[in-house]
Amino acid sequence: MRRQAFPAGAPAAELEQTIGYRFADPAFLQEALTHGSAIAHGRRGQRSNERLEFLGDRVLGLAVADLLM
Repeated sequence: MRRQAFPAGAPAAELEQTIGYRFADPAFLQEALTHGSAIAHGRRGQRSNERLEFLGDRVLGLAVADLLM
């Protein structure tokens, strides 16, 4: 599957250029950078980073628990 590039001047395109990394999935990046408060209530199809934040917190918690044990 071919990746669509971000439009020139888009914040994500500038981010890619600044950090020197090209993201494979622009939709996933958009989800990761979207805070839940930025999505209007009742809008379907838009996802926020809350799911990813929860997953990251769980992984971090497991790593810390493993180190403490």
